[in-house]
Amino acid sequence: MAAPKDMQAPLVPIARHVEHAMNAIMAILLFAMMAVTAIDVVGRYLLNTPVPGGFEIVQYLMAVVIFASLPLTTGAERHLSVSILENRLRGTTRRVYRAVILLVSLAALAVIAWRMGVQASVLGRSQQVSGFLQLPLAPIAWIMTALATLAALVALVKLLADLCGRDAFGHPPSAQTGID
Repeated sequence: MAAPKDMQAPLVPIARHVEHAMNAIMAILLFAMMAVTAIDVVGRYLLNTPVPGGFEIVQYLMAVVIFASLPLTTGAERHLSVSILENRLRGTTRRVYRAVILLVSLAALAVIAWRMGVQASVLGRSQQVSGFLQLPLAPIAWIMTALATLAALVALVKLLADLCGRDAFGHPPSAQTGID
């Protein structure tokens, strides 16, 4: 059952649009990875002509797919957790447990975003490029930084909303609590 309209956060419409956009981006990137890999395999084994830099292209796409999944996973609270413990908790204990999990997720994502930003800055200053295609590495690192930062912001909003007793993104109760 969804929360009453007055209990839903004002971020719900924005979050839904961002979530749909992220899902579309993920689908496009996964399709591109599949297409490059399939063309590379066919070219390599049937025509003896692999896609030049195909491995690097797939590496770039994989990095973005992994980091683009972070905000989605955080928003749906589908991180790995110990359900043996979680399913036994009730009431205040469960809310505290959830807040601790969100706080740990926020801290981890913030550290990842910070360190990726440092690395992106280093890559940008040194103008490092990939081995075969000579593509600059800094832009992909900045994209990864932005996606990790977005995931940390999602965790922060969910934590603050949880502490106020609200659902930040309008997910159904099963997504909010992790109980299916």
